[in-house]
Amino acid sequence: MLRRLRRAVTIVFSGHIDWLPPKQRPVVLVHADGFNTLTKFVNASDVAILDPERINIFVVLKMLFSFQNSHAQYRTKFINTVRPKVVITFIDNDVTFYSLKSLVSGPQFISVQNGLRHNYSFNSQGGLLDQLDEVSKQGSLTCDYICVFGLASAKLFSTYINSKTLITGSIQNNFREVSTPNAMTSEVVFVSQLQAFTLEGSTVKVYFGNQGITISEFFEAERQIVRALAKYCEKKELRLVVCGKRDHTHTYEREFFEDILKPTAPNFLTRESGSSTYDAIDATGLVVTIDSTIGYESLSIGKRVAFMSGRTQAADSVGLAQVRDTNFGYPLDLSPTGKFWTNQATTAELTRILDYLRAVTDEEWAAEIAPYNETLMAYQPGNPVFKKLLLDLGLTLIDGVKSDA
Repeated sequence: MLRRLRRAVTIVFSGHIDWLPPKQRPVVLVHADGFNTLTKFVNASDVAILDPERINIFVVLKMLFSFQNSHAQYRTKFINTVRPKVVITFIDNDVTFYSLKSLVSGPQFISVQNGLRHNYSFNSQGGLLDQLDEVSKQGSLTCDYICVFGLASAKLFSTYINSKTLITGSIQNNFREVSTPNAMTSEVVFVSQLQAFTLEGSTVKVYFGNQGITISEFFEAERQIVRALAKYCEKKELRLVVCGKRDHTHTYEREFFEDILKPTAPNFLTRESGSSTYDAIDATGLVVTIDSTIGYESLSIGKRVAFMSGRTQAADSVGLAQVRDTNFGYPLDLSPTGKFWTNQATTAELTRILDYLRAVTDEEWAAEIAPYNETLMAYQPGNPVFKKLLLDLGLTLIDGVKSDA
């Protein structure tokens, strides 16, 4: 008995332990990520978190007596114990989530997209699409609803997962308001996407299928673009701000950009909260990004964004010539250049796009980006589609509104 218990605990996860049985709740959230977003819609007391970093001994014992010891079986037992109306995750690239619906009857399953989805990873053949393709061969992947950024993402997920897709845009972005700030704190913001560790000398690789490049090569585009951007801003007498992705504990990010721009010290903003990057972008005239989610979010609310999506070209223009994952608009197959984007991380392309963004009128800009909003990133202020989904599935929203379900 004890040997089976130890094995079950080891297989499920080694981490923090909950001793009391999970209480019945209307919602099970798979992964703690997204809790702060979810509880803007439903009361925290209505949510039970199925956290892979924790184990519930009561659930493990139920597995034990059923002679079960797999991760999927642990999740199934947890959900059946809570008896929710809805099982939801904001980690839409957790492929195992899409195997749960076939194992549990009763609740509705929702996956919410929280980032751009490509097919590269830190492991050979470990990209999201590689994983979906492999797991789907072993059994059908299902979900009731996948809330996606736009039509392009809907098509991508529907290729592998049997589910309805709802275009909701970015749930977090939909809380942003389109307004003119009282004071502009910069003319140009560059959005950092840097990893939380030192790149130089790292053995970490990024794989496109089975073809790998070093993590330093992966971020070569940042070096080239920021260096060129600083020169452009100096020439045009524009104030450049580098908007960090990491908090103050990750000093390497600031040091990375200081090294690029030395001897000039960059205007660097450390990420202080979940909204600090949004705030910095809202208070600027132009946004420059390689291929960040927040770049697409900002485009959706009408900000003037330059997409320098030349990551693979900067890393290995020959070996990765056929890789499309970092191209602007992926998974769409768009032209390699447009008025506000390029797949070439060059000074000439940066200058071309920034000159256009500074000259275009508001009316011309709105007309230019209109075809891409519903396709790449919808903007739905207040999240009406997502709220309606929760109501339709029988949940009570935080403002007290109930459904008829």
